Amino acid sequence: TEVGITGKGVFKEEFVTAGGIKLGEVDMKTMGSKKCDGLFCCGELLDVDGVTGGFNFMNCWSSGFVAGNSAADFVAKMSEERLIEHI
Repeated sequence: TEVGITGKGVFKEEFVTAGGIKLGEVDMKTMGSKKCDGLFCCGELLDVDGVTGGFNFMNCWSSGFVAGNSAADFVAKMSEERLIEHI
């Protein structure tokens, strides 16, 4: 499908989506879900939004870094058998 681009929106329309996983449901040190073991969340999955100017990018990059490292640690600590069961 072809999509035509005719321009950009006016200033103040370039915001992230609001809503998402409530921050109280996430361990901020690992970005791991408190409700689902082995699920790590970051970026716009979280109920975080701010004004433009880099805040949202920084949130995505920082939480993604923490979530990714935590997920790798989580998998590294699992036995092969448990890992297969978890999937």
